[in-house]
Amino acid sequence: MSHSYYVVSKGTGLIVTDGPNRTRAYKTFGSAMATRTRLINKAGWNISELAIIDTKSYKPKMVTRTNLMTGKTFEEDVNTPNCCSPASETFWSM
Repeated sequence: MSHSYYVVSKGTGLIVTDGPNRTRAYKTFGSAMATRTRLINKAGWNISELAIIDTKSYKPKMVTRTNLMTGKTFEEDVNTPNCCSPASETFWSM
């Protein structure tokens, strides 16, 4: 059985990567650890701020946002890109 891993910010629950075009799920625990090390060394993260979590056990944190057009609040995954969120101007301008 194959496992994949995420590098996650402990405080926000946000999936963290080491670049915009990089993968978010790593096939091995070792590759996730290497990414965490790069984030610590190059991006200024602290080791206590990042966790490595199996994709099957990851539960995304939900946040409450306000729909920009209707003004109604809704729950959304913290990892939702800005362009896909009804709470952003980018979503409505596409």
